[in-house]
Amino acid sequence: MFALALVSIFAFPLLPDRYDPSTPIDLTVKPNFVTPIKLARINRSFPACVNAVRAAGLEVDDHSIASDKPGCGMDRGLALKQARYRYGGGITITCPMMAALAQWELHVVAPAAQKHLGTDVSRVVHFGTYSCRNINGSATGRRSAHATGQALDVGGFWLADGGQVSVLNDWDGSGNKSAFLEEVRDGSCDIFRTVLSPDYNANHKDHFHFEVGGWGICR
Repeated sequence: MFALALVSIFAFPLLPDRYDPSTPIDLTVKPNFVTPIKLARINRSFPACVNAVRAAGLEVDDHSIASDKPGCGMDRGLALKQARYRYGGGITITCPMMAALAQWELHVVAPAAQKHLGTDVSRVVHFGTYSCRNINGSATGRRSAHATGQALDVGGFWLADGGQVSVLNDWDGSGNKSAFLEEVRDGSCDIFRTVLSPDYNANHKDHFHFEVGGWGICR
């Protein structure tokens, strides 16, 4: 019996929850190699996703959007009431996108702000989430990820010490604000599937575009 118990222990070692793919995801834990497995699970279950988002400290309400326009609408979406940072309202996105936002605030923005600016962010300046439109607002072409609530555009940050950082004004340069923005862009690529910055094209000269879908690009 004792030998059998030893075999069981070594064959199925007890793993910390953050490394055990069978345990529920904790969005406050820094992502690791099993995080994609856990995210895939909550992406398939709206209740599990909402529970994970709320456990991470975000206050959200159910917020679905119906649309009679092809390629638009958001089924089983969420509206953000409160998070680590203020957004000024208007954050209506899918639950997987909200989960990514929770990770982004804690694991990307907060450490980058402390490292390069010596303070925290107090507000995220955003240019919108859900919007029934095509890519780049074109009259024709593919629908934007915004059309299904899977994207967020961020134009800058207000800081806890009263300062401000703007993608338009501070992306190019060699100062702390530029370094902060570059680290946010690079770190965001570990959270979102698609990340577009001013390095991508002129349409993004004043903001970052984050989405959980898309073809997968970090630029």
